[in-house]
Amino acid sequence: MKRVVSVVGLMVLMVGLAAAANYQTQRALGKAEGSWEATGSRLVPTDTIGQIPDIRAFLGSPGKNTAIKGDTVVVIFGEPSGDAANIFLNVKAAYSFDGGQTWQLYDLSTNSVRRIYPGVIWPKNWAHSGPLFFWHEAANVGGAYQPSVVKVAWDLLWPSGLFNVVELPYSQDWDCWLPSADASGDTIVVFAVNIWFGRSFYWVSFDGGNSWFADTLLTEAVTGGWNDTPIPRIGENGYVGAITDYYVDYGWDAITPFYVESNDGGMTWSEPVNLWDETGGPPYDTAGGWWYVYDWVLGANNTPHIVWKFGAGNLEYGDVWYFTRQNGSWSRTLLVGEGDGTPVATQPTIGIADDGALFVTYKAFFISGADTLPHIGLLTSLDNGATWEDQGAVGEVDELEEEAFELPVYIETTADGYMFHGAYTDNANPVYALHFGPYTVGVAEEGTQPETEVALRVSNPLRNGRLVFTLPQPGYAEVTLYDATGRRVATLFRGLTSAGDHQVRIPNVAEGVYLVTLRSSHGNATAKVVVLR
Repeated sequence: MKRVVSVVGLMVLMVGLAAAANYQTQRALGKAEGSWEATGSRLVPTDTIGQIPDIRAFLGSPGKNTAIKGDTVVVIFGEPSGDAANIFLNVKAAYSFDGGQTWQLYDLSTNSVRRIYPGVIWPKNWAHSGPLFFWHEAANVGGAYQPSVVKVAWDLLWPSGLFNVVELPYSQDWDCWLPSADASGDTIVVFAVNIWFGRSFYWVSFDGGNSWFADTLLTEAVTGGWNDTPIPRIGENGYVGAITDYYVDYGWDAITPFYVESNDGGMTWSEPVNLWDETGGPPYDTAGGWWYVYDWVLGANNTPHIVWKFGAGNLEYGDVWYFTRQNGSWSRTLLVGEGDGTPVATQPTIGIADDGALFVTYKAFFISGADTLPHIGLLTSLDNGATWEDQGAVGEVDELEEEAFELPVYIETTADGYMFHGAYTDNANPVYALHFGPYTVGVAEEGTQPETEVALRVSNPLRNGRLVFTLPQPGYAEVTLYDATGRRVATLFRGLTSAGDHQVRIPNVAEGVYLVTLRSSHGNATAKVVVLR
């Protein structure tokens, strides 16, 4: 059995808004040996859809304010009001049918509120053809939050922009925040949480959202007062599962992963199962994980596939772990990180193809030379999560810390492999919608290797200002020049390119010793350059 675990050897300097201190961490570069070859397009900012003054405009509990199918991208976000107390003028939905190049905007709500934590999903099989939107509206009056209401909405005649907006019963009485949802057929399941008392609530509709059953998720078996919003997934034959985290006293503050399930469509639920206790105990003796750093899907036979970020004393970065239940027994596997909570990666997401192939994305600092920019990493599994292949970095994230990095995936199975689509918004002003895809992953024949390797070739000393990089297959490449102090001097190339040799020119820099790095879809390389004029 093979599992991907990062190895010692590369020092990472983590720089970001959420990381107040600098951490020296380690992360493996490139992709492990395996049968995958991949080509894809990198993330490219397109049209501005809104100036966002606060990350709460698009940071939802399940971590996803975007949904995508092919070139159609859907975003939910809050528009700024200019009012410091209630910063969002409304809640908007945005549609793009050309991969984010142009947008159509619609109002979902016109109420001014301070927090919304919105989300959107696009179920494969449910009563409505378009996406399902959900959010909460928490107004601020005189410096105090008012009881919050939870709403869901869908386009009645997709993609007309005519919405049915439903206020979930009792949600304001229960003061619910951070909604999450799933839908299948005529069934919709929604969860939200009262953040002040750590109590979850849920709503179930069996008629496409016309009527609702509402109740609280009992948590008496769990100690402590912390509870993040459960994320539901609807399976086969009336099965519904949900993941969440609770505070558990292990003698230290532990934000601990739990799993609950229902066999009657979400009307009644099992007692929460502590996934740490089920898989050998806590991985380390500090914080754990929290909201928006976990995601999951249900596979065949209602098999859960869960990814979760846990950190040792760090709620942002840490390790990425994978949980599954096979033949009634839970297991966990380290996918990314050192296994000790060292801050390496964060915000994993997972998608599943129709044939069961699993795709995990995450954010990490794939360091080469002096680069400190975060990138999107990709892992794949063809055997129901038994083994994983590390595809390395497949796209660059914004230079700032991505508080709301999310990459919901839509995967099409084709004769040649898989088409992997995704989208996310970044937290810089303005907010962009981006299109990640199509990303084609094909399966090479057993034992075959590419005829060429990723390479950088430099003739030292370099007098003509040119060097050559090589890719074994078409894909994304980025070539960067650094000086002897590690300062980034110039980006020499960035974008999609063909297989084979490619010549790039070094700009007119002073004589001296430099470092050139190549990062690509197929691996990485570095070379020392001695420049003479």
